[in-house]
Amino acid sequence: MSAAEAATQVQQVLCRLDEIPDGGSRGLLRQGLDDRVFVVRQGGEVFAWLNDCPHQHRPLEYRQDRFLSGDGSRIVCYAHGAHFDIRSGHCFAGPCEGEHLVRVPTQVKDGVVWLLSDVPAAGGRERI
Repeated sequence: MSAAEAATQVQQVLCRLDEIPDGGSRGLLRQGLDDRVFVVRQGGEVFAWLNDCPHQHRPLEYRQDRFLSGDGSRIVCYAHGAHFDIRSGHCFAGPCEGEHLVRVPTQVKDGVVWLLSDVPAAGGRERI
């Protein structure tokens, strides 16, 4: 994509940075009973992922906004125990070891977390 195309993309506010606890996570873009994406905050950085485990294409959290291990060091899919790196989305333990979460492009600007593109489809389903 060219710089001109990127500049004309429609951006959407996901949330304010201070609405995500530092070292914590939050689900966003609720659809029905599930959040379509989730974000993990580490200081001023935000890592956004599609809420879709590559193992069986289910939401990852066991309870709303609970995407991280107890010590907050990794993302965990609570359905089958897959563990993912927060920064890369790489699964390093569990039934989908070697696979990755789908990154959702975001940017933090002036204390606001912006979605930079359409949310990717989950598990082969169409974008909404």
